[in-house]
Amino acid sequence: MESIRCLGSAALNCCYVANGAADAAYEFGIHVWDYGAGYLIAKESGCVVVDPAGGEFGFLKRRFLCASSAELAQQIIGLITPIDYGTD
Repeated sequence: MESIRCLGSAALNCCYVANGAADAAYEFGIHVWDYGAGYLIAKESGCVVVDPAGGEFGFLKRRFLCASSAELAQQIIGLITPIDYGTD
């Protein structure tokens, strides 16, 4: 079964991944101050945070994909269509 749920802010969704309560979270059109703290918590817990468009991750690209593993991140990248909101 597949489902997508957003249960709070972008930072909180990253924390859910870090805690194991969610497998992945992604956002488009978001600013670094909306997810920066969650990014740090997720990275420190061993999660991966990547650019959902493929390329190099950048805080100012206004998009991120946080996943419990690199393999899962690559599977999700193949399923979603990224939106480019420009950079901050």
